[in-house]
Amino acid sequence: MFKSTLLSVVAAAMMLATPMVDAACSTTALSCSSSASTNTCCTPKYGLVVLVQQWVPGYGPSNAFTLHGLWPDACSGAYAPSSGCDSSRVYTNVESIVQTYGSSSLYSDMKTYWPSDAESNNDFWSHEWSKHGTCVSTLAPTCYGSSYTQYEDVTDYLTKVLALRAQYDLYAALAKANITPGGSYTYTAMQNAIKAAFGVTAKIDCSSGTLSDIEINFNVKGTSTYVPVNTTGSTCSGTVKYPTK
Repeated sequence: MFKSTLLSVVAAAMMLATPMVDAACSTTALSCSSSASTNTCCTPKYGLVVLVQQWVPGYGPSNAFTLHGLWPDACSGAYAPSSGCDSSRVYTNVESIVQTYGSSSLYSDMKTYWPSDAESNNDFWSHEWSKHGTCVSTLAPTCYGSSYTQYEDVTDYLTKVLALRAQYDLYAALAKANITPGGSYTYTAMQNAIKAAFGVTAKIDCSSGTLSDIEINFNVKGTSTYVPVNTTGSTCSGTVKYPTK
């Protein structure tokens, strides 16, 4: 049941988050490689993309990591512009955009899996879209051609982020290795569990020895197929506390 539901979520996201780009775009061109297209509707301009999931007690389901965001970076690892990539698409009302223009489940999924732990959901989501979503060049309105509808780029981005969280389910990956909230585990065991599930190493971060967030990096094949790659720079080491929510 879980597997079929996950496949449905991912399939839906692939349809929603794939703009109608030029038919000449290669579906196999890979960002940050020699096959990458120079057409930024075909290959993301910022081709190293970071999925950040966080573990914050008191926020989200007890059996799920929640989202911080999906952040496009340069292939060198340099950050995209801190103010975003398109000032004409900086919005301060993303919550209402989602409610009005998103799918029937998008708003409820965002409240569940993308809650803010510091500011209002609207401010958090608006920041994530304006700073990071506008830097996903394949979602620029011009890439959709005449089929583009208002705010389609916003809802496609948010839908894709949620689908990646479901596909790269960190709670399930850790639980499969008997690593569950309420205990302390070695950093090595946690890293091994993630690699066993997804085939790559992750950046596992801690605050005072307690798990705080986990990052997985991706390159992008075509316009919207995310291919995980190894991520370095973990701040956790030794024994890691994994608290209950």
